Amino acid sequence: MAGIEYSLFRVNFIKPRQQSLLDHDLSSTQIFLSSVQVRPSAHLRAGQTWHIGNLQRFSDNEGYFAFGRTTKASVEKFDESSGNFLEEEQSTSPYTHCVFDARRGIVGIAKKTSLAKTSKGIAKRLQQLLSTTRVVRTRKIVVEIAPIPDPHGFMEAIRTAYRITRFAATFHGPNPFDADAYFQKPLSALISAANGEKGKAQLVGRDLDKDTLLEVSRSTAATGNEATAMIVKSKSEKPLTINLRGNAIKRSYDEAQHDTARVVRELSNLYDHIRND
Repeated sequence: MAGIEYSLFRVNFIKPRQQSLLDHDLSSTQIFLSSVQVRPSAHLRAGQTWHIGNLQRFSDNEGYFAFGRTTKASVEKFDESSGNFLEEEQSTSPYTHCVFDARRGIVGIAKKTSLAKTSKGIAKRLQQLLSTTRVVRTRKIVVEIAPIPDPHGFMEAIRTAYRITRFAATFHGPNPFDADAYFQKPLSALISAANGEKGKAQLVGRDLDKDTLLEVSRSTAATGNEATAMIVKSKSEKPLTINLRGNAIKRSYDEAQHDTARVVRELSNLYDHIRND
């Protein structure tokens, strides 16, 4: 039975330190919705025009859109009337499914190998397309779409470690609404004040506090960032480095019963589970 595999990504709209007078109180949620609402199209590569279409809204902040590209290709055909083989140029427009929750800042992207080998490759094109929208360009906003990995293996390794001697994580600005108070929030404020886009910080100690690191790990995964830790599994073992990075967490659905409103609800719940459990 055919299935549709969604990968979960975080959408970050990074504002410059000197914000435009156009910004007023425009939130990341409003920027997300505005950039999708215009159904943008743009030439992102030679011979390829990428589009957002088929937009549906399920609530004020949740919805669906199709995302794909138009290319022209030469097709060999046999013409019955002339009895000759001909080459004819035709347009093709493969597309995939995307669901979004603008309040949480997430998008689920369905795998489509005719668009890119991985969903991460499709996310890169979506990032480029959203960057062309007027609401983003006029405010000099940087769009970043990053995979949200499953943090549970990483967190379990921290939870059961004998001790943790090093922890490092990346961060972005400005402050995500769901960033933790210890790490992501203050460092996001720092990089925003410095007019930066991303950074990395490291903690070193003989035995770092597990509860603090677990909270930072949840926030790091939920905000589309990456982390590493050096742990000692038991008193007699050598230190080991573990990583929180890589492919986005995935969920698959039966194509015959594909309900995009249900998909966005379940991916939003999955995100909340990653962030809070």
